[in-house]
Amino acid sequence: MLEIRKRGNRTSFVLDDRSGRIEVTMFDELYQQYRSLIARDAILVVEGNLRFDDFVDDWRVAAKRIIDIGQAREQYARRLVLRWPAATNGDGQRLIAALEQALAPARGGRCAVAIRYAGEGASANVLLGEEWSVRPSQDLIERLGRLVGRDGVELLYAPRIDG
Repeated sequence: MLEIRKRGNRTSFVLDDRSGRIEVTMFDELYQQYRSLIARDAILVVEGNLRFDDFVDDWRVAAKRIIDIGQAREQYARRLVLRWPAATNGDGQRLIAALEQALAPARGGRCAVAIRYAGEGASANVLLGEEWSVRPSQDLIERLGRLVGRDGVELLYAPRIDG
């Protein structure tokens, strides 16, 4: 987010993801509801209506709902995939114990955990049982990244299902 502007009973801010910028507008009541999330350099997910504004000759989003990246990860991440590192030097048991220890505090979420193994002459994708589903916090991702490497942790997302 780049800047926050207030005009009358409307507040607007500009989102920038380094591929483009878009202005997000909202009425004061909605701004008050999400005020604690709206800050410079915050990573946000904004749901709303996209419309072309002839006055500024550009697109805008009229916000309806705003969540931070942690909430988005918790709500939309459906599978956490860990790539088994090739260089375990025959010490797979130690890695299994370390993964178990890293996953344990995050268990109880809705995000399934899978392990992708690719070695000489064999490869496999192993989906852990439902009891190993986790809450994919930033802390968990960092802990797992230290074990399997930053590129060894991948989150797969699914769209939100309203109901």
